Amino acid sequence: EQCPEEGRLPDAGPPSPAAHLRDVFYRMGLNDKEIVALSGAHTLGRSRPERSGWGKPETKYTKDGPGAPGGQSWTVQWLKFDNSYFKDIKERRDNDLLVLPTDAVLFEDPSFKEYAEKYAVDQDPFFKDYAEAHA
Repeated sequence: EQCPEEGRLPDAGPPSPAAHLRDVFYRMGLNDKEIVALSGAHTLGRSRPERSGWGKPETKYTKDGPGAPGGQSWTVQWLKFDNSYFKDIKERRDNDLLVLPTDAVLFEDPSFKEYAEKYAVDQDPFFKDYAEAHA
């Protein structure tokens, strides 16, 4: 009874994606800056609705692989590690890019927003903070 509905990430959506992120990451000893930095790993990869319950089956960015085609990416160049995740989530101009509630909240929650804004503007602090949090 503690498992999420099949195909859904636990509590990633409403009512409180910020609380969900904190529940998951605080118990690992991470703080808000580290949560935001590690969320930036979504600059890589894709979500597949048949596996996670989130995203589109295919977009203009994922229809031709590499690897198995399909899914929905958070960024246009979903195999390049950079700060585009933060830029794209902040701008939300492309419906083919995925924005989960736990992504959007990075620019809504005041504590998360401080770091997300900084990373959207400057890749160097993102790389530094990500490396520290990942280690």
